Amino acid sequence: MRNFARFSPQIDTVVRIITPENITFTYQLASMLQRIFAFFIDMLALGAIQLATGILLLILANYQIFSSGLAYGIWLILAFFLTSFFGGFQETVWNGQTIGKYLFGIRVISTEGQPINSFQAVTRNVLRWIDLQPIAFAGVGFAMILGTKRFQRFGDLVCGTMVVVEENAYGRHDLVRFKHPEVFKIAEQIPVLPLSPGALKALALYVHRRKAISPRRREHIAAILAKPLVEQYGLPENINDDLLLCAIYHTQFVALADKEEK
Repeated sequence: MRNFARFSPQIDTVVRIITPENITFTYQLASMLQRIFAFFIDMLALGAIQLATGILLLILANYQIFSSGLAYGIWLILAFFLTSFFGGFQETVWNGQTIGKYLFGIRVISTEGQPINSFQAVTRNVLRWIDLQPIAFAGVGFAMILGTKRFQRFGDLVCGTMVVVEENAYGRHDLVRFKHPEVFKIAEQIPVLPLSPGALKALALYVHRRKAISPRRREHIAAILAKPLVEQYGLPENINDDLLLCAIYHTQFVALADKEEK
């Protein structure tokens, strides 16, 4: 399903975000079809939960545990909360994804390229009521998506979010393993750093592409990435920046993956 759902990228749907460290991240915006199909799947899941809840309440009312009127009232309250907050709950727990978004390979992130927080996740889903106006036509949502540069509906604009195509950002399924003994020696001297998602992504991108970069250019990029880490975490300063980044990558990804497999 996820591979089937990946549509061909278009040049005008690419967003580039430049970090304060002058590092550029590229994201592919999710297409209208991907978002519609993902929303349809989410509505099916929501409908299934509401149907199951209704059947359960009906059974309880049939056994006179409480009245049918009370059962209907409970169902209405649950339906309201599920409709308003179920999507936000999923995006909070699953880092910007719902069931539908997962199946169609898309994710919600902030416009700065960072993972969304719980406030953004919940608020953008509550504001979906505005995007769905007029009822059953979602004219507001379609107009906003088609009229904004980053395909943002009203909830996205308010919360500073956008929907992008998911990517294997950290390369956990295609780990780079080093043979240079100096990398392992350095890795033993440094702890597992509490890096942000953006820093982890920049580190993974650098390691995966370093062999295709000329030595001089590699030194320049490695210095940009390594210097802030050395200053922030008090790492040894007399280590080659490129080897240091490789060692950090090893501790952040390879060593942890090997530990999980044992």
